[in-house]
Amino acid sequence: MEVFTQPWCTACCEQLNAREAYRQAAAEWEGSVVLLMTADPAQGIDTDRAVFMDLHHGACLGSRMATDADLASATYVFQAGPAAWKRLLSGADPVATAMTGALKLARGNLFALARYAAAAREMVAAAGEAGGTFPPPRG
Repeated sequence: MEVFTQPWCTACCEQLNAREAYRQAAAEWEGSVVLLMTADPAQGIDTDRAVFMDLHHGACLGSRMATDADLASATYVFQAGPAAWKRLLSGADPVATAMTGALKLARGNLFALARYAAAAREMVAAAGEAGGTFPPPRG
């Protein structure tokens, strides 16, 4: 299963729902999240890939490949290139990665999000546990 595909979306949602630590950290968090991997043909990613997750009080109610409407309306959009997503899904801290600029909050209120830093860490950890492969780099 390749990352940022529909099977991966489903696996991420299942992993979130299986994590008690996420359920606790996100108990008051609600809204939608889009994880956006920007195109990088040299890394085997020819077009942007985006995953939409419907999150409500510690549960993932559903996930799918994001539409343009999802990108325009999601509460939060996290954006990074393939190299940063590889690091994140291998266990890098999303807060630290955001502080370096490799992970960007493209939509959403940073101050509101700060309350849920632990939930964001758990979300990225669950996505990493979902597994998945990246396409091979070109060249």
